[in-house]
Amino acid sequence: MPLSTSPCLVLSVFVLVSVPALTACGPARSEPSSTAAASLMPVVYRPNSQQSDAPDSVPVNCMNSSSRARGHREQQGCRMSAAAAPASATGQPSRTIEASLEATRLSGPAPLAVLFDATGTTSGLANQHPFHQVRYTFSFDDERGQVWPVSGLPKNVQSGGPLAAHVFDQPGTYQVRVRATDQAGGYSESVVSVEVLDPNVVYAGMATICVSTAGNFSDCPAGASRVAMVPGSSAFNGRRVLLRRGETFGSIEIGHGSQNVQVGAFGSGEKPRVNRVLVGGIRPSSSAFPRDVTVMDLNILQSLEQFVTMSRLLVYRNTFDVPTGDLTTAQINLASALAYVVQNHKLAASQYHQPRELFVVENQLRGSTANPHLNMAGEGSRFVIMGNDMGTAQQHTVRLWGMHKGFIAHNALRGRSSDGIRHALKIHSGGLGEYNDNYATSGSTWASRQIVIANNRLGDAADNNSFTGGASPENNGPDSRQGLEDVVLENNVFHRGPNTNTEFILMGRRMSSRGNTRADGGVPNISQFGNSYKLLPPEWVGPFFTR
Repeated sequence: MPLSTSPCLVLSVFVLVSVPALTACGPARSEPSSTAAASLMPVVYRPNSQQSDAPDSVPVNCMNSSSRARGHREQQGCRMSAAAAPASATGQPSRTIEASLEATRLSGPAPLAVLFDATGTTSGLANQHPFHQVRYTFSFDDERGQVWPVSGLPKNVQSGGPLAAHVFDQPGTYQVRVRATDQAGGYSESVVSVEVLDPNVVYAGMATICVSTAGNFSDCPAGASRVAMVPGSSAFNGRRVLLRRGETFGSIEIGHGSQNVQVGAFGSGEKPRVNRVLVGGIRPSSSAFPRDVTVMDLNILQSLEQFVTMSRLLVYRNTFDVPTGDLTTAQINLASALAYVVQNHKLAASQYHQPRELFVVENQLRGSTANPHLNMAGEGSRFVIMGNDMGTAQQHTVRLWGMHKGFIAHNALRGRSSDGIRHALKIHSGGLGEYNDNYATSGSTWASRQIVIANNRLGDAADNNSFTGGASPENNGPDSRQGLEDVVLENNVFHRGPNTNTEFILMGRRMSSRGNTRADGGVPNISQFGNSYKLLPPEWVGPFFTR
């Protein structure tokens, strides 16, 4: 049977406070359009001079009341609880908004990747849509002074839309908080507790396998198994496999049915080089699809592929070289064959679940205009692409066939293709249907929904494409009946190449663009491509918002 369709565990604490109100100031200026692109209809909300929503303006909490020694949290007597609601200027607390916070998981070994979802937040204000017109500030309780290389923003906080993600590298217990602030200035907070386990405990003794072709096991964890060759596909289940840094290995195949797997590196020096990584098989023998797999700190020479479906995949801090030999479909290829396999293999559709909890974080990918076809391709739910640096392929840098509850942030997606008609980021969908975790219910015809695209560098001076990106139907011809709904494009910096005329196409139902800029100081052209998507029903077009 497929895995449970319940995606999250929930723990909510509400704190309601009144702060100075936002002033509605629409309509304002429209975004300029190219000859082939219409403009967004703007609705602008401007804070008055006394408004402050800085990430560090948080009520009493435990975020800074603990220390971590050797990665472990010391509570120092602090107990997490709801802060009392301070009095507003009129002495009355606000009751306009209630924050909700869900986490895709609440425990697991480091590095632990978690998507945080505040889309369940509700507001009592008339004509306010919480996905688009509430500001969310997430604090991850993991302050180590780290910043994202692309955006320069701190990793410990994320502000903007209602989705955010974090990778916890150190064991400990973390109190993750979201503050949701509405247009009237009222705010509410919600908290979840995440427990990160020590991988040296989880994978103690023979549960860790160290691999060195040269027989150099210096720095291999005590009690671990020591071998000279990469294990066979069935040996990865429930184990951590560490490859010796500075050495070269063949391909890694993590077998169908494998769960609780980590593949990484030990020792010092350059990342271990592997030819290819394959997670699961293209002919699944049962519904026991791979679950909870981390692949990190490798130099991958060809590709990482997960053809069908799985849950809880973290692809972390890997370097991908320009592929050689036969054409590579995508250097990171996630679930691209799912529909084909369901239609042509022996398992019933009800035994497949949609790919979910997919995290691609802090990887470097470089291709050429000859190989690969794409730098990255995939589809799935609770899907995070964060902190990566990618660019140059035959076609698109990143192409997503469908995305449900997606967070794309702090990446450098550079573009550059063989023909100049591709995108640095292309998101579309399989149709207009509702999403369901069970493949038999929604198939591949679901619309892409609830996506935040934030704080990215999109495009490059060497990008030869005319359009930098799009969240829209695939094309404006007979395959244009593809729905997208609730997309926020915010605080991205667009870099123009010699042929750029359009920064981004936003076409769908309830789409927001705010805070986006161009590196050259110009105004980004963010449009609906002249509303030329012929088969998209009118109810799937707009409204569009800018701030």
